[in-house]
Amino acid sequence: MKIYFQMRKELASEGLDFLFKTPVNNDDGNLIIYEGEVDEEEYISWKPIEINVSQGYKRLEDEFEVNLNKSIIDYFNSYWFADLDGFFKEHYIKLEPVLPNDEISSFRESLRGYINKHGDSLVKIPIGIEGNGLLVVVDNDSGIVQLEDFERGTFEYIAENIQDLIRNLRLKR
Repeated sequence: MKIYFQMRKELASEGLDFLFKTPVNNDDGNLIIYEGEVDEEEYISWKPIEINVSQGYKRLEDEFEVNLNKSIIDYFNSYWFADLDGFFKEHYIKLEPVLPNDEISSFRESLRGYINKHGDSLVKIPIGIEGNGLLVVVDNDSGIVQLEDFERGTFEYIAENIQDLIRNLRLKR
């Protein structure tokens, strides 16, 4: 993720400063990632912050009766950030943000919604969305990242793991 955020910073310094702007969230817990003042469009600059204290996911795993793939736990324990998106091959991918004081509750809601549509199954774990509305999911056993077309009931392989996906995201098409 460090390489991804470095690439994002380089592009922002070339005039694409919107890459580090996000709508203001009134949750005071996110102040650690915010920089500067809110602009006239109600956006604020943010910076990725490396997480030094691992968040426990045992309660979440117990609640959903699942052991999360290590890559998923690593994703939510690496950085706090407002946006992580880009192009992977021909797909625009937007992954779940990890915000201070919100990472577990937001993820919990994603899991609840996924379970409701998949018959109480968490074989796949949702971590984002693709530009055409497909879900980005991680196979909970193998860690393989796939695009899920819920209406067709299909899954398309896109990356060996979350790290491979992030390492290959591009911000320019």
